[in-house]
Amino acid sequence: MKNILFATKKWLLILPLLAGLFACNDKLDMKPQQSIDASIALKSPENIKTALVGAYLQARSSSTFGGSFNEFSELLAATSDMNFIGTYAQPREIIQKQITVTNSYVENCWIDGYGLINICNTLLDPETLAVLEKQEDKDIVEGEAKFLRGWVIFEMTRLFGLPYEPGSQNTQPGIPIVLTPTKDVADAVPVARNTVEQCYAQAIADLTAARDLLPEQNGVYATTYAASAVLARLYLQQGDFTNAATEANKVIESGLFSLTASPLQAFNNRATSPEVIFALQNNIASNTSTLTVMYASLNGMGRGDYDIQPGFLAKFDPSDLRGMLQEDTDPSFTIADITDMYYIGVGTILNNGGINTSKWGDYYANIPLIRLAEMYLIRAEANFEKGGSPIGPNTPTQDLNIVRARSLAPVYTGTVTQEQIRAERYFELCWEGHRLHDLKRWHSNVGDLPYNAGNLILPIPFREMEVNDLLEQNPWYTGAK
Repeated sequence: MKNILFATKKWLLILPLLAGLFACNDKLDMKPQQSIDASIALKSPENIKTALVGAYLQARSSSTFGGSFNEFSELLAATSDMNFIGTYAQPREIIQKQITVTNSYVENCWIDGYGLINICNTLLDPETLAVLEKQEDKDIVEGEAKFLRGWVIFEMTRLFGLPYEPGSQNTQPGIPIVLTPTKDVADAVPVARNTVEQCYAQAIADLTAARDLLPEQNGVYATTYAASAVLARLYLQQGDFTNAATEANKVIESGLFSLTASPLQAFNNRATSPEVIFALQNNIASNTSTLTVMYASLNGMGRGDYDIQPGFLAKFDPSDLRGMLQEDTDPSFTIADITDMYYIGVGTILNNGGINTSKWGDYYANIPLIRLAEMYLIRAEANFEKGGSPIGPNTPTQDLNIVRARSLAPVYTGTVTQEQIRAERYFELCWEGHRLHDLKRWHSNVGDLPYNAGNLILPIPFREMEVNDLLEQNPWYTGAK
């Protein structure tokens, strides 16, 4: 078997029809290539920029940001609000919290996550950066590579490691931190898992550097505000409420983003949206459709495997647009015919007649990963939890009311409670990959399971354990439950 840190002599930078996908940015004023030989890949500024675009395509993998990071969180957190009604064994194992060490979804997540890290490491190699003559180009390449590397380290640490515990040393195993490129089999060496504390520290270092290197505007690519937004998310997970509020406030007060007129308008967009701080780019020729495949049930779109339950919609205020159900659907309906946040599925690929979310309804729409609404909710929660004078111009109540007013939900007239803040995150951010991580940092049970249960994290894939003697398996998967 092949270790995940091994690499062939070819850069696997798959770039099909990239000119059409990213034609708005001069990074790709070049001929698309299927692969670049390692001996020449990083010898010219043009090829380095091509490799940087390849990193974004790797990030769009269905096994990482394009699917699994979302799905793993929502499936592991699911108890009564969402059911899996499909036929695939892998997501069924995950929602049942009975994951096998050979689960291919988990294995592919590990492989593609480290594939992205390796591309970033190669871009960050001093020899690579030295090829770039302009300091502006060096800053962009270093900033975007550190943005992607720091973010994927953070996400994988949350999934494969036990939760970060504020005020503790956090010596529980996270993931192996690999910061040097693997360009050939000879470069690959076994690596042990670092602690969760070390993984968070590395993610913070990368994202902070990215924040300070990247510009305010950068086309469809990462910006300083995208890095601040991920940092806000990370600091909130740590319980570092001052830094979480500070980074979220920086994004909000930039004035570059605004909430869409209604909640649904933030999704299924094939162009940029004023609410989206960072999105992965899809189009008809080049796309990752996994979230639509699993969540949607429309004419030609989706399997309807993730079935939302009526009890979940009953939690919303009757006037809240985020809980509205469209029942007058018919088999011809596409996402263009859907006007409410939920609808009765009509797809014929597998399942129909259940309730589906409208957030993921178009294979070819961009994948919004960070929205302004989340920043309001982070600032509200962080300011509430830290107490004292709020960071930014608003109180937690005012921030929550901005999000609720957009949804036509009744606004709060008094001081909001912790319970209301937490409920608002669920109402606004459901099915976007946040739920498991929220429950863990709140120390909330998942059904009958405690927040830090061993089967609420992923196993280290069997194939990795077989080839790397330094890896330590998560105890639940060794029978030590």
